[in-house]
Amino acid sequence: MKKFSLFLIAFLLFLTACKGVTGQSSECPKLEDLQKTLDTIQKGINLEKISKSPISGLCEVVVKISDTDKGIFYTDPQGKYILTGNIIELSTRKNLTGERLAFLNKKVLPKETLTELEKVVAFSVGNSPNYVYFITDPDCPFCKKAETILDELIKAGKLSVKVIFFPLEPIHPQAKAKSVAILCDKKGFEGLKAGYLSNNQCEAGKKLVEDSIKLMQKIGVRGTPTFVFPDGEMKSGVLSPDYILGKFENKS
Repeated sequence: MKKFSLFLIAFLLFLTACKGVTGQSSECPKLEDLQKTLDTIQKGINLEKISKSPISGLCEVVVKISDTDKGIFYTDPQGKYILTGNIIELSTRKNLTGERLAFLNKKVLPKETLTELEKVVAFSVGNSPNYVYFITDPDCPFCKKAETILDELIKAGKLSVKVIFFPLEPIHPQAKAKSVAILCDKKGFEGLKAGYLSNNQCEAGKKLVEDSIKLMQKIGVRGTPTFVFPDGEMKSGVLSPDYILGKFENKS
């Protein structure tokens, strides 16, 4: 992400520097031509796709930031200018750029991985048929905000939650011990919310937490909270109740 930010700053300074791309008969410049021009300014920026944007006369350029992340900027049909920022649709107040980025960066796990997730569920809470996997660290402050939202949905009978521990020891030294203690003493969701900790570090608890950590690293979970929905979508951050429940609106 830092590399992409430097790229954007560089292009604000070289806004009209893309003179190497001549006019095209098509509605957007050719990918290979724009790539060559970018390479003369800064190497290592990998373009993936150029297509028409929601605004007439602007083309959307998708950039590969990493193996899992993509970015967007815009250019004109001749590839002379670079525009950065968000396209906002005033009539609906929608951030079209944000929605497009969310689509491009959407992560969906295969069914086989969902089966693996079931093996490391610490405990489940709630009676609703609508469920979500909640990957959490007992000492993560953002997870605490997510817990409050989930607790309300659980109590309203709208959601069930399958909790998976992913303690981030380098920044939360007690998180792993808390995860194990909650498991060993069977403290469940209430213990998680309370930050429960005891000296009970049973072997079964340790093994489940270790297995969970290994699986989270394997499937590319980078932090907490992270949610995985039944359709395989994996999304990190504190999600709104509307987003969570919206995943089940069209469920047959």
